[in-house]
Amino acid sequence: MAVVAIILSLIAIAMAYIALQRTGGLKDLRQQMEHLTTKTEDAAKGARETTADILQRLEHMVRGSGAQSSDKGEKASPPHDTGSEK
Repeated sequence: MAVVAIILSLIAIAMAYIALQRTGGLKDLRQQMEHLTTKTEDAAKGARETTADILQRLEHMVRGSGAQSSDKGEKASPPHDTGSEK
């Protein structure tokens, strides 16, 4: 009975190997993985660039209004003394 089980398992392994080769084998799997990797990297790069653009605009909005007020007040008074340095 054990011999029949071993023979059936070997036949199943052989059939699985043949099915893998018919569907493209390991080369096809590697090509698909490389394609997905480049696609993911491109999407991540686009997201990074978009985020960088948004942060740059936000920086200009924040610093732009702050830079105008500091340019007008270049002769601003020194910071207030808190009295903590006694």
